[in-house]
Amino acid sequence: MLEQQLASATEDAHFHAAWRNAVISFDLISSPHQTDCREGCSLCCWLRVDTWAHEVFFLAQALEPLPQDQKDALLQRLQTHATTVTQLTVFEHATRNIACPLLVDGRCSAYAARPQACRRHHSTDLNACIHTFENPTDLQAPAGHDAAIFGLCTERMTETHDIYCKLGYDPTIYELGSALWEALTDPACWQRWRAREKAFLRASHTPAH
Repeated sequence: MLEQQLASATEDAHFHAAWRNAVISFDLISSPHQTDCREGCSLCCWLRVDTWAHEVFFLAQALEPLPQDQKDALLQRLQTHATTVTQLTVFEHATRNIACPLLVDGRCSAYAARPQACRRHHSTDLNACIHTFENPTDLQAPAGHDAAIFGLCTERMTETHDIYCKLGYDPTIYELGSALWEALTDPACWQRWRAREKAFLRASHTPAH
């Protein structure tokens, strides 16, 4: 369904609607019945988040209705975040605790529009999350997620990404905060993406393997 919706999309709203439907489908498989995740726990919100341009734009349009004072505060956090992470290598960022700019009072301020990487993330072991937070350089520590669900979500993420690639859209893996900063401050990013060009020119990105 996603491929057909994207292939026939002619207006901005069509692209966002197509991704919204894909997200609804993704959520059906991404949440195990029992986890140690609780509202207000934000240990995972200090990790680097890799995402794709279409997810960033979906998030950006969801943030447009924010009251101006909240939007101004968000833009300031995003600018500070982008300045920091674009000076780091992917490894340096992955081994540091850097708060997501969308994190407000320990909660995600854009939860309903969060990327697939955030939706996939979950934990059945709070101690594993605490260890990762307290030891960000330990990249070999066992993850706290349900391996089967995490694997299924990863497959679905790859499938949807492949659909965008098949249709010629930007395949670059971007870091969420720095890409969102560009999306909200430079309208040309969306026009480049619609033209099947690289959307973000300054954001941190992760080389494809």
